[in-house]
Amino acid sequence: MTITVNTLLVYGFGAVAVLGALAVAISREVMRLMLGLGAVLLSVAGLFAVAGASFLAVAQIFVYVGGVLVLFLFAIMFVHRSEGAVPELESRHDLLSIVVALGTFFMIVATLAPAMRALGLSSITSNTDALADALLGSMLVQFEMAGLLLLAALAAVVSILGSDRR
Repeated sequence: MTITVNTLLVYGFGAVAVLGALAVAISREVMRLMLGLGAVLLSVAGLFAVAGASFLAVAQIFVYVGGVLVLFLFAIMFVHRSEGAVPELESRHDLLSIVVALGTFFMIVATLAPAMRALGLSSITSNTDALADALLGSMLVQFEMAGLLLLAALAAVVSILGSDRR
């Protein structure tokens, strides 16, 4: 068995994703949680790049790392703060949450495994033109409506949290 650079990259990005996910699950400090989430999102972008889906890798960085992660950091500013002005997370890591997380993981793997075997990694191609035509052509209205819905949700959260402080 020969080990290629792509194989090493997949294992490296996978390890970073698992460590980031563990940091998200275990950390009680909000900024470390966000750093773990950033590591997961960036490693997923790296996996897309290794698989040859360059458009998805760039979209992952722009949308999730640049948008969602920043949105989460923005929302953390509105989180209930303790006396030391540090955002406070109230979470119990009990056995039931671990069972639910593992059950969800295995359900997703069992559902997607047949599709991944049928597709294979060799069938993933970087067809940016076709994807751009779909998103910015026939599905432009749905694409823009999703963005508008996310903006409305953000405005609602800010409005609700802002009304609690008055």
